[in-house]
Amino acid sequence: MRRREMNLAAIIVFMFMNSAAIAQPEVIRCLPPEVPVTDLPEAVLAEYRAEIAAEFEAYFAAVSTHIACLDTERNRALSEAHRATEAYSTFLNIQPAQKDLP
Repeated sequence: MRRREMNLAAIIVFMFMNSAAIAQPEVIRCLPPEVPVTDLPEAVLAEYRAEIAAEFEAYFAAVSTHIACLDTERNRALSEAHRATEAYSTFLNIQPAQKDLP
């Protein structure tokens, strides 16, 4: 009997984990880069000037990539919306089924 209870518990846990994974929102496609921090004491900014400048250069390069990703995602979303519109139009043109009334 103990083995059967363990199997049942394992199945329940598996089903719970599986349904939680299905319920997750869609993956975020375009994550924005983080802006370098500059609200530091002036002495720190002066001492780490080269490193902070390099962080900004990396940020600006990443922003360009991020904007390109957003453009791609925008095009994907518009294409998806266009296909959905066509599917809805086709659906609206289907004649409703005739139901026999008693």
